[in-house]
Amino acid sequence: MKADEARASTVRTGAPRTYFVEDDPNKGCPSPSPACRGRAYLTDGDAVLSSRSAGGFTCTGFTNAKGVLTTGWLPTGALAALPETAVVPADLVGHWIGQDADLTITPGAGDALAVKGEASWGRSDARRGGEGPFHIGAVAGTARPENGVLAFTMGEDKTLPYAAGDPDDCRVRLWRRGPYLVVRDNNACGGANVSFTGLYARRSAAPPR
Repeated sequence: MKADEARASTVRTGAPRTYFVEDDPNKGCPSPSPACRGRAYLTDGDAVLSSRSAGGFTCTGFTNAKGVLTTGWLPTGALAALPETAVVPADLVGHWIGQDADLTITPGAGDALAVKGEASWGRSDARRGGEGPFHIGAVAGTARPENGVLAFTMGEDKTLPYAAGDPDDCRVRLWRRGPYLVVRDNNACGGANVSFTGLYARRSAAPPR
């Protein structure tokens, strides 16, 4: 799913559960067939980011309050688009949780916002049984949102504009879509495989103490 092009929607079916549908061409999925039904499900009112549609299904992503991301197909008819609203700096402020990452955004001088966060790779992989190496990364910077997007480059000793700095400097873009914070980095913000890219749920509107 391309989050840059995604729109926010809510699940509206009236059913107790709306199950994700697998993407498996070998089984003819996605389709209404029971063989395509996944184990994960949503309930009415849950918000997702949705992008491309095919055959009556829409590709979606959902992040729960613990930052766990679930992606998959949902019936297009089960989704109701959320209205798009103008984003102000306060909409980005808070403590945000993503998959193996968290970010804290606090108000700065004027309309500037300060971003600080950590991410890891390998630490929560159940397949590794808690063993083996893991890698970490960190991001920090202060910038002003432009057209609802907060973007910057981490310089050696200060925050730089997004297009400035060296090619290997950490670059981050953050913006709101519905209730979510969407983040994209350039895969240069930590150790091997570490990335802040993803979909974040707001744990609180205030930074953690």
